[in-house]
Amino acid sequence: VSFLSAWIPAMLSGTVDDALFRAASPEPSELLRHGILSSAQRRETFVRTLEEVVLPGFAGHGIDTAPARAWLAARAS
Repeated sequence: VSFLSAWIPAMLSGTVDDALFRAASPEPSELLRHGILSSAQRRETFVRTLEEVVLPGFAGHGIDTAPARAWLAARAS
């Protein structure tokens, strides 16, 4: 499955809109009590899940995660 390495950035682009990585205007804090995460919280959850779960899982199956990490770095910086 090592061939997947080159396709992961395209797969990631298809799962999330680049707007997730743009600075958002302040959002009402009361939305959280209704289960609606702020843009910053959604971004943090997405990034941490990639870094701590998804990419290590790929690496554990011998898939090079460098292209995916470069995709993430270009957006999350």
